[in-house]
Amino acid sequence: MPTIAPDPRRPLFQELGVFVVAVILGSLCGLATNELLRHWVTATVAGNAALAVATTGTGAAHSHFVHRQSWVHLLPKVGVGAPLAYGAMRLVHAVLGS
Repeated sequence: MPTIAPDPRRPLFQELGVFVVAVILGSLCGLATNELLRHWVTATVAGNAALAVATTGTGAAHSHFVHRQSWVHLLPKVGVGAPLAYGAMRLVHAVLGS
């Protein structure tokens, strides 16, 4: 994949573009997770899992675009990170009582 040379006059716009693309990819991962899980679990569990996957997917997309890590090396990290994020969210909900 050819590297894209940053435009020195507009680094803010390039960083913003990378951020937006990462968020869109993470959101699509979360949407796909929600659609897959809603057939087997309750809507609340599917929504929480989708949020965890979306957050982790956004971080992985950022790592891919900014730090040039390959998707093959990021997939195991997402596979471990998403359940950890889900567990942390459940713990926070239990502590806060919601």
